[in-house]
Amino acid sequence: MPSANQILATGAATSANPGDALLSHSLLLGERLYFFSRLRFLAAAGILTGVLFAIHVVGIEGLNLAALAGTAVFLALCNLVVFFAVRPYRRPERAATATRPLIWTASATILLDYLVLTFTIWQVGGSQSPFLAFYILHAIFASVMLSRRAAFAHAAAGYLMLAALVLGEWFGWLPRHRPLGAVFGGPEDDFRVVWTLLFLYGLLMAATTYLATGLAARLRESERRLREAVLRTERLADLRRSFLHVVVHDLRSPLGAVTTLLDNLSSDLGGPLTTQQRQWVERADHRLRGALELLRGLQVLADLETESLADLMVSVDLQAIVREVVEEYADLAQQRSQSLTAELPDVLPAVRGIARLLREALVNYVTNAIKYSGQGRTIVVRVRVEDASLRVEVQDNGPGIPPEAQTRLFQEFVRVSKGKGSEAGTGLGLSIVRRIAEAHGGEVGVQSAPGQGSCFFFTLPIFKSAAQGEA
Repeated sequence: MPSANQILATGAATSANPGDALLSHSLLLGERLYFFSRLRFLAAAGILTGVLFAIHVVGIEGLNLAALAGTAVFLALCNLVVFFAVRPYRRPERAATATRPLIWTASATILLDYLVLTFTIWQVGGSQSPFLAFYILHAIFASVMLSRRAAFAHAAAGYLMLAALVLGEWFGWLPRHRPLGAVFGGPEDDFRVVWTLLFLYGLLMAATTYLATGLAARLRESERRLREAVLRTERLADLRRSFLHVVVHDLRSPLGAVTTLLDNLSSDLGGPLTTQQRQWVERADHRLRGALELLRGLQVLADLETESLADLMVSVDLQAIVREVVEEYADLAQQRSQSLTAELPDVLPAVRGIARLLREALVNYVTNAIKYSGQGRTIVVRVRVEDASLRVEVQDNGPGIPPEAQTRLFQEFVRVSKGKGSEAGTGLGLSIVRRIAEAHGGEVGVQSAPGQGSCFFFTLPIFKSAAQGEA
């Protein structure tokens, strides 16, 4: 059987892998910016070579070579700054240190792309340009790099640029550029226009498909890693369940035997004990009680690991459970000069649950209050109705708990010092209460302040029968 350290090590490895597979958007922003900056160099080169090819090979007339070449150089120079600025942040751990500057960089580059695209479209046909569809490609760029809201904002900015171009040409504010062979300006059967449209839309479809398939491949890879992480987690959960059941089974018998032997010694069945021997037996009995408390906690955890808890839940009379627990532990509280009482309404609605587990949760709260409240304190167990749930509270006027310790109280194996005279626990009790409450659809909490006592509570949904629901 694996040791506890081996199990914890396996759990640490399991929890580490999903983080690698499920990197957040901000951690990937540096990598994406670097990728798109390389694509932008290709775009600048494509504008320049495309213009030369269109003029000297295809024979398109009326293209402004100087303006388009200047646009390509301007785009390349601006992108050169972006390329070297984002290059150090390609790795997620580096990107995490510069999230906001990277977001601003992404926004600026996308606006730059829209401006360059709008100017290029104006030079190559304006409202009739075959490049108009490239606005969609730039919207995809923005969606990949930015948040949903930012992507819509940039799409709106691009649309406003397009609208300004179209309306500017319509009202005569901007001169119209209609290069023959790039747009229909003469005979409609001009094959240069057909060739241009086929080439540009083929390029657009190829670029869009490349981006979309890249995103799909990344999603599939993340899904594969997530499935592997889920399987590892399930195997770890099975290992934990097996570990708990084996530990509980293997320790119950020897601890029971040791308890019997200690009782025999205390009863002088083996002969009278000396004072020192009796002290040894009492110390051993005290340690044994701690081990039995841990074993009981592990048994409850093992019960909570089962997958059929919902099938075992029935209507439970919480009022009867509270009275039974208070009556059972009143003598223990009295031994410490404490007062343990219950404050219950005359009638309580039923809850749906497992009575044994709910009793265990309440016992943990009550025994903790008895342990840590100190001599002569008052402990009150109350139940009250809150909206559609019952709130079970155990309040004491003990030393209280500092705020910084309250956030860790309900974690497993967490112990908080309560001052001198308090007994050490196993660190499982409050985590068991949390697990029980959550299994019943409720929640746990504590209200406490140093020197003002503590109020531990858990809530349970009120059970409504089918007849009540119809009513």
